[in-house]
Amino acid sequence: MSKQMEETDPTHQKYIASQEESLVPLREDLAMWIAKTLEIDVSADNFMDVLDNGVYICDLANVIHTKAEECVKEGKCTEEIPKARLKCKRNAPSGSWFARDNSASFLKWGRSFGMQDDSLFESEDLVSHKSERQVIITLLELARIGYKFGLEPPNIIKIEKELEKEDTPPTTPPPQTKPTTARSRPLNLDQEVRKMAAKCKCSDQVIRLREGTYSVFGKAVIIRLLQNRHLMVRVGGGWDTLEHYLIKHNPISAVEHRRKGSIDFLDGDDVVSGKFLYIKSKYKS
Repeated sequence: MSKQMEETDPTHQKYIASQEESLVPLREDLAMWIAKTLEIDVSADNFMDVLDNGVYICDLANVIHTKAEECVKEGKCTEEIPKARLKCKRNAPSGSWFARDNSASFLKWGRSFGMQDDSLFESEDLVSHKSERQVIITLLELARIGYKFGLEPPNIIKIEKELEKEDTPPTTPPPQTKPTTARSRPLNLDQEVRKMAAKCKCSDQVIRLREGTYSVFGKAVIIRLLQNRHLMVRVGGGWDTLEHYLIKHNPISAVEHRRKGSIDFLDGDDVVSGKFLYIKSKYKS
């Protein structure tokens, strides 16, 4: 399909929109974690604007560094902790070279703590808002390191750790982090999954195997509720929203198009249509 057709294709547009929306739950969760850990004003709405000069990301790294040193001192861990502390320019303006220096300092620190390149953002991803997704991936990995040394993690990491502790496939939903009130009663996971499957018109392809585990287009996946609002799917070492996952992995979707300027006309007794069907499929017939 041509680029021009992709830009007007409603299925493609829906996929792009769902791709952006899939970042919202993780952004919200990380913003809450950062706000609590550093006692700063950051939310899902101003997430990248607050972080893009690198200062608070460096602060997070230094909090974790302190936790790591405390663990060694208390004999809770034996691994060697890098001695060099991370320094940053606290008055660095957004988009400046000082902001890039802060980003570079963090990346150097991250590698010294064993973070792999595929889990690290590049300086421009943060400073120029080039890739929020990669920034989120880095912060999730940072939170995992912090958890190892005793730092309270974001809720999505708590769910990960609960799953890791289970020797068998999950049979219980993750614990709720908020008290139950009239406005925040726990949602029924299965009901919410079925609603989303119906919305994406693939109910027959989403089958409950056990509590929290579903067959989706023939593949067993783990689904959890984050913040009692967002349906999240465990994908590899990360997470995706269920809606984006369903749109992305739906084997076949079809969209009716009409060629520009075309009309239906009669050819003898037959009607020749100017419409055509575009079918997106992962499989070849």
